Amino acid sequence: MTTRRSVLGSIAGIAMLAPFGTQGASAQSAGQMPGFRRGIGVAHAFGWADVNADGSYAVPPFSAPRFQFIAEERQAIRAAGFDFVRLAVDVGPFLAFAGTQRDQLDDRVINTVRDLLDADLGVIVDLHPSMMNSAYQPRELTAGVSTPKFQAVLGLLKRFAGRLAQLAAENAAGSPRLALELMNEPEISAAAWQPMLEAAYRAARSGSETLPLVLGGGSMNAPGALLQIDMRPFANDSRLIYTYHDYSPWQFTHQGVSGSPAYALDAIAYPAPASPDAMYRATDQRIAALGLAGAELQQAQQARQTLASYVSSGFNRSTLEKTFQQVRAWRMAQRLPARAILLGEFGVHMTPYQTTAEGATARESWLRDMRQLAEAYGFAWSCWTYVATGGFALAENETGPGFDATTRRALGLVPA
Repeated sequence: MTTRRSVLGSIAGIAMLAPFGTQGASAQSAGQMPGFRRGIGVAHAFGWADVNADGSYAVPPFSAPRFQFIAEERQAIRAAGFDFVRLAVDVGPFLAFAGTQRDQLDDRVINTVRDLLDADLGVIVDLHPSMMNSAYQPRELTAGVSTPKFQAVLGLLKRFAGRLAQLAAENAAGSPRLALELMNEPEISAAAWQPMLEAAYRAARSGSETLPLVLGGGSMNAPGALLQIDMRPFANDSRLIYTYHDYSPWQFTHQGVSGSPAYALDAIAYPAPASPDAMYRATDQRIAALGLAGAELQQAQQARQTLASYVSSGFNRSTLEKTFQQVRAWRMAQRLPARAILLGEFGVHMTPYQTTAEGATARESWLRDMRQLAEAYGFAWSCWTYVATGGFALAENETGPGFDATTRRALGLVPA
């Protein structure tokens, strides 16, 4: 539950950005869009629901102590300078339960959103499937428009859209910053995702004609998949935000992540160093310590072989900026305002290397570069993630509630 899903789809999408779309979309009115600027993913409240040995969900879901999202945490997020939270919601329990139990789950999400609004935080409710339950893993939920589980997802979108719109109406005087993200990181191609994206959009709009919605492409929200969205079904809707995720270079951001091609990599620097020698040595030591064999060893060796090309690429801030330039060109072709683009996830997996002076500097530099580029291009951003074990948490010591000085500097947050 503490690691990101395989990044193979995202790696492919980042490496080969699609040609820019040419369909014209109607100009969006900035006044109709919520003012999201700086956000952080929160997954510990409704993410990665506990599953029993028999495959059923714990009852009630999200009731273990680790799911507590207390007022002190909400206040710390706001005090740091974030203005919204991207609230990750594991879809499975909302499909597995019915009747009163399901209604209670819906109420709990809405009450959490209300608490965040009361803390002066905007909220993007993010449907975020997990791998915890094989019956509701991402590929099960995106197997096709007509499949029963995707149809159940459509019902959930309609319910959430309606409830969130009602909550927004209750706070109309304050113009609450609320949106619903239709699906996190679909693990299918952009072409396969398109009809499901259209169906998800229609379902959410049947729940609310006015609630802002967040749409992304396939291939796990890769930038290239965003650029492949057929925009015609959404051309006349001025309340849409378009999202993508960026974890490039994967060798750096995902070193040490279980299930990732970069699992066996170690001491990967950013910007790319002049020589791969130190990275080779550290990676060889890690491979030996892990005792890899078979397919795992082969994958590790293949990842190691990419380090030479990583060095020769000279990967740095300018390389990162190329994606921002391409997304900007796409959004201008679609006549979208800059605030209609959300860099929905970016982050770095923490390893012992990042506790060294060199590693800490590299991590800070990458986070700062991504944040500054997003702001320079006028995109909203949401970093991944607040508190959790496993390496991606940005809160101090992974538990918070506040943030250390290095993270504050990198993300341009208010000093402690």
